[in-house]
Amino acid sequence: MKNLLFSLLMLPTGCSSPATGAADSTAAEAALPVQTVSQRTAPPAPTAAMAYDFTRPAATYAMPAELAELSGIALAGSTHITGIEDETGNLYEFNLSTQKVDRVIPFGGSGDYEDVARVGSDWFIMRSDGKLFRYSGSQTQEYETGLSFANETEGLTYDAASKTLLVACKDEPGAGLSFGQRAIYRLNPETFKAEAKPAYVLDVEAIRGSSPVAESSAGESGKKGKKKGSGKGFSPSAVAVHPVTGHVFVLSAKQNGIVELDKNGQLLAAQSLPVDLFPQAEGLAFTPSGDLYVATEAGKKSSQATIYLFRPQGL
Repeated sequence: MKNLLFSLLMLPTGCSSPATGAADSTAAEAALPVQTVSQRTAPPAPTAAMAYDFTRPAATYAMPAELAELSGIALAGSTHITGIEDETGNLYEFNLSTQKVDRVIPFGGSGDYEDVARVGSDWFIMRSDGKLFRYSGSQTQEYETGLSFANETEGLTYDAASKTLLVACKDEPGAGLSFGQRAIYRLNPETFKAEAKPAYVLDVEAIRGSSPVAESSAGESGKKGKKKGSGKGFSPSAVAVHPVTGHVFVLSAKQNGIVELDKNGQLLAAQSLPVDLFPQAEGLAFTPSGDLYVATEAGKKSSQATIYLFRPQGL
């Protein structure tokens, strides 16, 4: 398995210099062609609606106090979810049966860690300044991805079909894209450098136009709430690839929404999340069968972060 997953044992241990953010791109980088994916500006057809009802979780898991700032999750087999929080360099192994943290694993120093992905037996952790960490159980290696704090790298996931990592940028998209767009980059499996052209491009206006509740997010578990100004933009906080369809799901904490793209990057659906369940949605993780875990940080009314399980409807 490891031989197929990034040739992990043969990777170099050195780190190259980070690339600058979108505002500081070199002339050569700015001249690179950008293959922007076109997206629908009309609302998606009913048949393209998401398969998940985000007002009705199948299970709810309250996180301990040390995970109040829960910022990313990944599955660790069928019995555990591993989470990180955005202040300390620790992995937290949460037992889904006992609903307790079984083990805390230090992998690095203090830092703004945003997401985590599992590849074989190794853990990859993304920091907001574009630096990638790989923890192999005995040591931690660091890699410069070429992305920077200007991009605000908040989402990380493993794409099994391409055997690569995907990184979602919350802020500047880079690659000559406009600020009305958001980018998801694929990392080279040998160097972990971001490819010059984004793998997926999100158009904020298209997302707003495709969401039936773009300007008035759901309030209490599906009931209409007050307008929250969700039109300000879509800022990715997590990304995950559906193991069956290959569709890409992108979460936005700031606007409290989620979108679904097909394999080619076409926008299929966009919807808001109920604010009583998701004060700040930060993490996504799929099971092999397509069940979806969504994590949220603690809100103003609750001191606990929470992970919810959602099962596909109609199955």
